[in-house]
Amino acid sequence: MMQTVMDHEDPDLPGSSQPTPTPSKPIGRGRRWFLFKLLMMLVGVLMLAGAVWLIIAQQDKIATALQALSHPSSGIVILLVATMLVSIFVTGVQFQLLLARHQVPFMEMQGLIAGSALLNFLPLKAGLVGRIAYHQVVHAIRPMETARAMILARVAGLFAIALTAGTLSLRYLMNGDDLWAWAMIPIAVPGWLMLFPMTRTAGIVIVLKYADLLLMAVRYQCAFIMMNEPMSFDICMALASIGMLAGAIPFLSGGLGLREWLVGWLTTMLVMLPAALEIGLLADLVNRAVELVVLLPLGGLAILMLRPRLKAAVHRYQSLQEAVINQDRSRDPEP
Repeated sequence: MMQTVMDHEDPDLPGSSQPTPTPSKPIGRGRRWFLFKLLMMLVGVLMLAGAVWLIIAQQDKIATALQALSHPSSGIVILLVATMLVSIFVTGVQFQLLLARHQVPFMEMQGLIAGSALLNFLPLKAGLVGRIAYHQVVHAIRPMETARAMILARVAGLFAIALTAGTLSLRYLMNGDDLWAWAMIPIAVPGWLMLFPMTRTAGIVIVLKYADLLLMAVRYQCAFIMMNEPMSFDICMALASIGMLAGAIPFLSGGLGLREWLVGWLTTMLVMLPAALEIGLLADLVNRAVELVVLLPLGGLAILMLRPRLKAAVHRYQSLQEAVINQDRSRDPEP
């Protein structure tokens, strides 16, 4: 399945190796692809707006939670921000490993992850496209190789989600009490992959994805504590799993809109509360707000720092192209 996905390049990605289409049919197909992605973005925005509207409409049902949110504990807020920063760091390490042979500087990769995460809030996955273009221009990494690394990271995330869901289901069926012992299973399984050189990178990336999932679970627990609706950590792990799954769905950057509703729906399945849907939606909206609060300054600063390097690389590339063209002209025989 992974190979099938990688064999088809996105016509919107910079540097795509697809030839320039001359017939009208490929052009129409590319236009339909663009319109489809635009439509999905609009659907995500409408779903997000619907979640916000429901919270406003049902504010009387969750008045206690909203009042608690208006006076959050400083320690909880610091923990929310800290876990978000660590998540960005962990994601940077994943791509550092997946693109290791190109020797991208560590801090540059961290800045690129932060900047692209911020740009992904813009329409049509601007951060994803920008990261592929940056790697191509600055580090001479082929677009399909960067896309392959992204796909591998996403597959590793799906594997971590499956292990977590399986572990939580087994714990429920066997009435297990020690959550920490059960939570070690998604680390132990990919841990075997680290023993072999051929699969070592895959095993490490899966463990890092699981660490990212646990950090996301901590943020959900913090959000519920802020609302004075504390939840057990296994419930927060389940919510983080479905939230990460929503983020892995193509065409919706970060699962915009869809993540909120899936988390709200799963909350109604796991928690016996009169306003479980609204509480779940509100918890995810808190997480969304934390992402923006962290990424706006951090991602903005990263973009400003990376921009001169990108401009210099583009200038070098243009100069090289002009030199090649002038050299070819000089070799042409006089008429």
